[in-house]
Amino acid sequence: MRRIVRLLTALLALAATGWPAAGAAAAPVPLIEHFRQQVEPPPRLWANGAILLDAATGDVLWAHNAHARLHPASTTKVLTGLIALERGDLNAKVRISRRAATTPGSSMYLREGEVHTLHDLVYGLLLRSGNDAAVAIAEAIAGSVEDFAELMNERARRLGARNSHFVNPHGLTHPEHLSTAYDLAVITRAALQNPLFAEIVATPVKELTYEELGRKVVLYNTNRLLTWLEGADGVKTGTTDAAGACLISSATRGEQKLIAVVLGASNRWRESAALLEWGFRNFQVARLGRAGEVLVHLPVKGGKRRSVPVSFGRELAVVLPQPAEPPRMEVDLAASVPAPVRAGQVVGRARVATPGESGGERWVELVAAQSVPAASWLDRVLQVLLSLVEAEDILELHLVPGYNGQGYRR
Repeated sequence: MRRIVRLLTALLALAATGWPAAGAAAAPVPLIEHFRQQVEPPPRLWANGAILLDAATGDVLWAHNAHARLHPASTTKVLTGLIALERGDLNAKVRISRRAATTPGSSMYLREGEVHTLHDLVYGLLLRSGNDAAVAIAEAIAGSVEDFAELMNERARRLGARNSHFVNPHGLTHPEHLSTAYDLAVITRAALQNPLFAEIVATPVKELTYEELGRKVVLYNTNRLLTWLEGADGVKTGTTDAAGACLISSATRGEQKLIAVVLGASNRWRESAALLEWGFRNFQVARLGRAGEVLVHLPVKGGKRRSVPVSFGRELAVVLPQPAEPPRMEVDLAASVPAPVRAGQVVGRARVATPGESGGERWVELVAAQSVPAASWLDRVLQVLLSLVEAEDILELHLVPGYNGQGYRR
């Protein structure tokens, strides 16, 4: 009976909030659809919307109602925290307004007129899930909650979360404040690339000292997975009557990080843990090249140096079922590049076949890791002389008794 009730709740949520917005980008096809015969069945979840995402590649491993527009509750604060870290000065002093201090729901117990650093407010936002902190941050960054919501929507669109609409920084229920499991996973993936954000959401307990107020507070992270799931390192809970129990979670094992989102879950802890465990058991990430890693040295024509190191512009990785051999990487690169060459200049690309992308491949740019200026006439003379010296050395080496062109005979 309970399962039937959960199913009916999910259907009613879809009817009430609508299907994906017109023109919204569709989530990629989950990898399980390509590898269903090679991986074990996913766990059964009773959430209104859910998704499992690989953090390195953005590949969707599994999804359920990933596009359904639902109430996100306090998982909204992932985007609020990201914007605060990107746009704010963490040492800035923020005076707490009446609106912030009287915001209902979860709180870090701010009082009107108090002055706190943005740093402390972000911790209160992401650990204690303070709605008061969310409003204080919004007012500090944008001047008002309404203007901050515009920043949220603009940032979400730039991240590719185009099926969401935010009207406040905390996630308290509003008929037009909606998101999806897919959008929240995309936003979280970007947020976790911010080192301080990742550090904060992985912190189980934080003690803050309010020196000007003469008191200390201890903030306990509302994310219980941090205390018992292997590798758990984030990220945010959310609960309202309209949204139900929600959780965005992440875990890292070895070099693989996974992000799970469950919205309106029957048991967010058990369902999130089961989803993450299933992902780690069945999938692996194969890193074929890291950002900045030098792949090859490319000859330079007319340059001050004869060659330039070529590196990956960003990481090239694919997700595969376990076990599987990494796919072959193809490199598109000219035989040489003319001088001058500037650092960061695109000189080619590396690509790899993958079933999860249109066209069946993923690619990254290959860039010059250093600048190589054009050679002057004096540089060219020196290069010619150096070539002659090297040729003479090779000739003398061939004339040495016992040398056979490959090494010395014993």
